[in-house]
Amino acid sequence: MTALDLARMRDIGYPDVIDGPTSPFALSPDGRTLAFVISRGDPATNTICSALVTVPLDVRAGGRILDRGGRLPIFTGNFRGLFVTTGFPEQIEPEWSPDGRWIAYRKRVNGLVQVVRVRADGGGTEVVTHSGVDIDEFAWSASGDKIVYLARTGAVTAKREIDREGESGWRFDASVLPHQSWEPQPWVKDIPKISYTVDLASGETRKSTEAEKALVVPPSPAGYGYESVAISPAGAKAWTERVNGNPMSDQQIWASRANDARARCDHAACRGHIARLFWEADGHSLLFLAHEGWDHEETALYRWSPRTGALAKILRTLDALTGCIFSGQELICGRENATTPRRVVAIDAASGRSRVLFDPNPGFARFDLGKVQRLHFANDRRLPAWGDLILPPGYDGKHRLPLIVTLYHSRGFLRGGVGDEYPIYPLAAQGFAVLSIERPPYVGADDPALTSFEQLLTGAHRDWAERRSILSAVLKGVDKAIETGSIDPARIGITGLSDGASTVEFALVNSNRFAAAAMSSCCDDLLSSMVLGGLAWGNKNRRLGLPPSVDDDRDYWRPISLSINARRIDTPLLMQLADREALMALPAIGALTEAGKPVEMYVYPDEYHNKWQPVHRLAVYDRNIDWFDFWLREHEDPAPGKRSQYARWEELRDGRAAERHNSGEDGAG
Repeated sequence: MTALDLARMRDIGYPDVIDGPTSPFALSPDGRTLAFVISRGDPATNTICSALVTVPLDVRAGGRILDRGGRLPIFTGNFRGLFVTTGFPEQIEPEWSPDGRWIAYRKRVNGLVQVVRVRADGGGTEVVTHSGVDIDEFAWSASGDKIVYLARTGAVTAKREIDREGESGWRFDASVLPHQSWEPQPWVKDIPKISYTVDLASGETRKSTEAEKALVVPPSPAGYGYESVAISPAGAKAWTERVNGNPMSDQQIWASRANDARARCDHAACRGHIARLFWEADGHSLLFLAHEGWDHEETALYRWSPRTGALAKILRTLDALTGCIFSGQELICGRENATTPRRVVAIDAASGRSRVLFDPNPGFARFDLGKVQRLHFANDRRLPAWGDLILPPGYDGKHRLPLIVTLYHSRGFLRGGVGDEYPIYPLAAQGFAVLSIERPPYVGADDPALTSFEQLLTGAHRDWAERRSILSAVLKGVDKAIETGSIDPARIGITGLSDGASTVEFALVNSNRFAAAAMSSCCDDLLSSMVLGGLAWGNKNRRLGLPPSVDDDRDYWRPISLSINARRIDTPLLMQLADREALMALPAIGALTEAGKPVEMYVYPDEYHNKWQPVHRLAVYDRNIDWFDFWLREHEDPAPGKRSQYARWEELRDGRAAERHNSGEDGAG
């Protein structure tokens, strides 16, 4: 597999394995046809194409494209009360009309996300909405003659006001995120989602009634403090509750049939990491998915009868199941494992047998991916973790390999770690072993005294407890890989984005195990965490117990800060960063450069925390391969266009780059 092969992989739903409450799959009212959206990036044109596809549940028929589009909407979330765009693609959830004649979904039209409806027979597409801002959610009316949607239409007025304020200068306050832009951001609370209703016959749009709005945002079932819930057509309810006040504690399954008292499932399988609940058609039996085993590496499907208390295990697998919905006889899911990309499958609810409905990447079967071995280990807190060790295709076991560590999840198909920037199988094809690590549970996740995420994070930052826990797991995993006899302990690289990048920083400061490193975001230190991210970020970090920048508490930051430790870090470090985050890296890049250390930084335009542009993803893939090839294998790609790259890296290796910087010969003078 090459980097280009991986960059052109097709996706259905989130590219990562995520256990969210939504699904990319929609079943027709008659239960015979499945609809979903598929997407694919093309680095050659730097475009993303998408398509609405239907697949009959009868496997004798193939899939059908009903509509085509461009790139998917990018997720913008509420972070510290402000709108922050992540770069991560949103999951598109098609919805069938009640009569099954139409499928509606959100699609970018002339730069904005609108609702379109597509004839299920392939007869054409209509743009339903003409909103001046992106549409966030929608639903059909029960009669099928209207569509109700939510949009933050106040964003237009807010942007106009911010532009007006700019005429006399923007005041720097907590609404400014300087690493992204000096333009203030509107507060989420000031721009609520407004509900509108479109009459499909006339095209008229008006504000929704409360009853119509409830179609998009259903009210929570009264009287149930639940994490997830399922309600049968007959009114039976099932839900999960946390076993204590800790927001990361185990979940317990409860149920109540119509007019019955609450019943708790007391089987061990009913308490833990519960993913999804489904009532069977009779309303008497409940299906549920749970994550079990060592660090919850397995997925299990169970049937529980609240009436009799009987529990039966239907399926247990190391495969990841995502976005599952229930057809009445089968679960329709995305199913993938370390060597098999996500496919759409139907799992028989009686036997657990699985059949493939649609494979978006059939060509991947031709690749020789090498050998994948699951390694289990525990860190110094006895918290479980695991990793997938990938050995190159054709490896004969006669020599020791350089190893690349990717972070910080390893569920499902192995792409490039969190953020998908370190291409695992293309690295293996180049002669590297790769250790893809699934992080251990959070420190404090089993402490009932911690009753909020803020309390959990405060404890995690105290003496860098979370960082120490994760680094311990990484080092234990590396030791396990070395014990296989395949790994050269002198040639190990480490990589990461976000929390993974924080682990890279902590590893470079607190260990000497790594001969090269690469980061996709940066950095944790006094200025980056307390100042350069803006006042809102600094205020949040102070609430978590981090010392304010005015105290200049270098002792607190010393265990993780690259800038404070620049003189004693010798590991060659590559940073490939989004332009909206690069400011955060300047304290580290400045100190490392001044100290004459081998460091290089690239900045990608119009990018976010997760890079979305296909041309950038391929460039990141290729440069990461080149970087580790150079430092761990002493190999240079002979392509003529890369000669200047290797000339710089040779200077970094020989220490000549520091001499040029200090003399001003690199243009800095």
